[in-house]
Amino acid sequence: MIIWLASYPKSGNTLIRSLFASYLYTTDGKFNLDVLKNIKQFPDTGLFKNQGIDVTNDYDVVKNYIKVQEAINKFDNNRFRLIKTHSSLHNIEGYPFTNLNNTLGVIYIVRDPRKVCISYAHHNQMTLQEAAEA
Repeated sequence: MIIWLASYPKSGNTLIRSLFASYLYTTDGKFNLDVLKNIKQFPDTGLFKNQGIDVTNDYDVVKNYIKVQEAINKFDNNRFRLIKTHSSLHNIEGYPFTNLNNTLGVIYIVRDPRKVCISYAHHNQMTLQEAAEA
């Protein structure tokens, strides 16, 4: 089952993933970049390509969210899987982002929006005003 690590971009998701990855995917609890690969992002083109879905067609991607999540859960054989997302729990043209058959829970990462704006501005090498308007 999927446990979502959900956040807005630049909200500390990488830090939280680093902590979880070190705890869950190393024997000594020490962080290294390789363990971050264990926590995939959704939607991720590779996951959709593996299911034969045209990733250049946004509509095909959206309508197959559940199919890909079912494949993830089948592959993981009933163990939980942490997956990062910047998506929200919503429907697009009647297609849900997820459902209770695929989702065990969610960890919603919240950061002070003023800090998100500063981080976004630094990340994109823009002014605070430009970041606030983006």
